[in-house]
Amino acid sequence: MPPAATVPEGGWVLIAPLRGTGRALASGARLVLQALASHDAALIRAGHSLPPLYDSGVRYEAEDSEGTGWEEIADPWLTLARMAGDCDDLLRWRLAELLAAGEPATPAILWTDTFHTAVRRADGQLEDPTRYIIERDPRWLRLSYP
Repeated sequence: MPPAATVPEGGWVLIAPLRGTGRALASGARLVLQALASHDAALIRAGHSLPPLYDSGVRYEAEDSEGTGWEEIADPWLTLARMAGDCDDLLRWRLAELLAAGEPATPAILWTDTFHTAVRRADGQLEDPTRYIIERDPRWLRLSYP
């Protein structure tokens, strides 16, 4: 059973087209993710409860729409209700909790063979919520992760 949370009215789920390449796409994605996480942080500060991501039991799950050119970016409350999220959903939650705590963290867009997100902490270090979640999930123990 998922941890208790108060779901805010009108939670934000953005379904965005992923168009373009390289820096332009990364720059736009960073702006959108920062804005959404800032909104979520304001909701957390206003009293909408949400457990810490890493204590929530949420698992990583690739999005069904991967490769279609469209991306759903679910808010943390929807991710919690589903008990699963992809990299941008997990980033949005982790970034929101850091911003709500007063840390000026930002989203980082990583390019390997695909689009991937991580959190750039205030000290400049990268934190990858997806990797952290996967490494704690016993279903992934036999798989390698870059």
